[in-house]
Amino acid sequence: MQQPKKTRTAGVVFPTKLPFTVQLNVTVAILSLSSVLSTLATTTTNSTRSVSTPTTPRELFNAGTRELGAGKLREAEAFLESALASQDEHLQPPALYNLGHVRFSQGVEELKKGPSAAATAARSQLATAEGEAEIRAIDDALASNEVEKMVAAYLHGRGKRRELKAAREAVVQALKAHQATLGKWERSTGDFKSALELQPTKTDARLNADVVDRRIAQLVDSIRKIEQQMRKCSGACDKLGTKLKQLKGRIPGTQMPGGAGDEDDEEDAPMGPPKDFKEAASRDGKEILLSPEQAGWLLDGFKLDSERRLPMGQEKAGQPKARSQKTW
Repeated sequence: MQQPKKTRTAGVVFPTKLPFTVQLNVTVAILSLSSVLSTLATTTTNSTRSVSTPTTPRELFNAGTRELGAGKLREAEAFLESALASQDEHLQPPALYNLGHVRFSQGVEELKKGPSAAATAARSQLATAEGEAEIRAIDDALASNEVEKMVAAYLHGRGKRRELKAAREAVVQALKAHQATLGKWERSTGDFKSALELQPTKTDARLNADVVDRRIAQLVDSIRKIEQQMRKCSGACDKLGTKLKQLKGRIPGTQMPGGAGDEDDEEDAPMGPPKDFKEAASRDGKEILLSPEQAGWLLDGFKLDSERRLPMGQEKAGQPKARSQKTW
């Protein structure tokens, strides 16, 4: 990987370029941001002043840029937000621009915390299919009214329900990671757009905002698919629990498998969505609980070429897209 170029000014070293090509573990393939970081020269008169304890807005900005170059995203965000809070009109556009990079990278890190979307989908689909097959087997056992057959179906059904619960938990974890990423990327594109509004000639900010918007659209679609997987898993798990309760009511107490009164008490509680679950986009006409801006990303994002990649460090002058009208 090419090493970042560095600029040395008055004892302060900070990178001017960073590679931002990343491999994402979702339906998004490769994302490249124009990655020239905004940099400013420090105006300190004392070259021996420690750069580890920034105090002025300019020092805070330079410290945030250095931390971003070092991959310390939390520290970079704190310094850049402090610089932004200073209300220095010269610092605001570059601070916002660099915050856009920070929050996009934070979103990528959030995705890494969750399980693979593809592996989760395959696991939940298999568990759901096997759960539905087990429901049919239990119906056959109930119709036969044979105790041995019902006991066997009960034991097998308990195992399948555990598999469904584990698959659903993986889906929930993937959903949480995707939703956390969505929040970071929403802030990232907002930062780039705000930087562009303050400095219309900064075309990298416009290009990066467009790229992040397209990836948000793809992420929202991925979230919708994950939510569908969660609903299917939950539905199959609830149906299987109901069938297991029917078996328990038909099997004589003396022939009930051991542990049925303990482990299977959870059958009485339906799975359902997590308490903090929020519905995303739907294609079947059901209510959509996305914000208008998220809906706009979903609709507009797929009109663009999702494979277009931005060149590194474009700084050509140009007019940004008109953003006076809503995008939804």
